[in-house]
Amino acid sequence: MPTGPDEVRRAVLDSAAALFATRGVDGVSLRDVASSAGVNLALIQRYVGSRDELVEAVFDHVSDKLAESVEQHPLDGQGFGPDTVMGQWVRIAASLAISGRRLEPRHDVNPVLAMSETLQAGYGLSAEAARVRAAQIVAAALGWRIFESYLIDAGGLGELALEDLRGDLVHSARRLGATPWPSPVDPAPHGTAVS
Repeated sequence: MPTGPDEVRRAVLDSAAALFATRGVDGVSLRDVASSAGVNLALIQRYVGSRDELVEAVFDHVSDKLAESVEQHPLDGQGFGPDTVMGQWVRIAASLAISGRRLEPRHDVNPVLAMSETLQAGYGLSAEAARVRAAQIVAAALGWRIFESYLIDAGGLGELALEDLRGDLVHSARRLGATPWPSPVDPAPHGTAVS
């Protein structure tokens, strides 16, 4: 059992993140979180706060972990499953957005800013270009991870290896991250003359 305010808070946030990622934010009770974290229910209120404060704290906690992972592993994929920090962040963010809650990014550190800094350092983009590309990369990452099974079925991609599709998404993100902003002129459609 965790002891002390810091250990209890960390256990509660980690347990809630794992539960939220697999069952959705609204599908998890405080009792579920307390049981998973191995803490008394009253300690959640004491060290984290109300249910709404817990949800906000978990989103901040997972956002911090994802930003740290991006900083430590620049230009790498961040994982797909609910057991990865990216998988948790995406599922919690989606659950919050779908339920009508506003996602409030911290302005000192968040996954988009961490990605932006990675793009500036890795590809030499300007600060503005890096912020635009980081937002676009995170949008694609969110969309793929939320709708992966639908996209595979709708696109008739079931015969392709899932790891190949996921790997290509990471490569596409790198290419987008290396593209200056504003984007270069669109390529001409196949079979038409370029003027």
